Amino acid sequence: FTYVGVAREFPTAPHDSFLVANRDYVAHATGSPASQVLLIRTNGSPPTVTTEVQQLLGPASGATVKDIVTEQRITLSGLTAIDLAGLTKLELAFALLLAAGASGLVLAVGVGERRRTFAIASAIGAKRRQLGGFIWSEAAFVTIGGLALGALSGWWIAQVIVKILTGVFDPPPEHLSVPWGYLAGLLLAVGVAVAIAGSTMLRAIRRPAMAVLRDL
Repeated sequence: FTYVGVAREFPTAPHDSFLVANRDYVAHATGSPASQVLLIRTNGSPPTVTTEVQQLLGPASGATVKDIVTEQRITLSGLTAIDLAGLTKLELAFALLLAAGASGLVLAVGVGERRRTFAIASAIGAKRRQLGGFIWSEAAFVTIGGLALGALSGWWIAQVIVKILTGVFDPPPEHLSVPWGYLAGLLLAVGVAVAIAGSTMLRAIRRPAMAVLRDL
């Protein structure tokens, strides 16, 4: 008998996956070069049949007998067997609302804090088109900067999570799965929120400058 070693299915496998040994010796010792895995179909209770087969083979056989009920229970209790579809949809919907609301709110608050500046600029002769340029330039800065930062941080976090969970999945994921449809909807929602916030602020700065200054 030549013991070679223990191989793993992939580098981060949580358990030893295969026993590597001399094939000729195994075939000679078992009396058969065929695969030593047997599947038993029965109409009876799988645990009961498992017990009967174990008693029939005896402890000296070295065979491992398992029933499908126990294996199914072990499989369903694993992390990878949990169905996260509903939780994922809820989390993605919350992220969509949060991104749209935060984008519009940040723009509205930022422009609202400068109402006095816009009123003074309007009083000294600034045109509405020029004031609108300030608003839309800030909207573009907030939107593009936020999307770039969010995409970068999201990609980095996803990479870290996949790396951490590599040992859980068999086989591990080869690459990230990108939900392009959801991302397109997210961009659309953010764009609509920013457009609504910008339009609202444009209507606000159209008020007479003196009225705005009195309110402040």
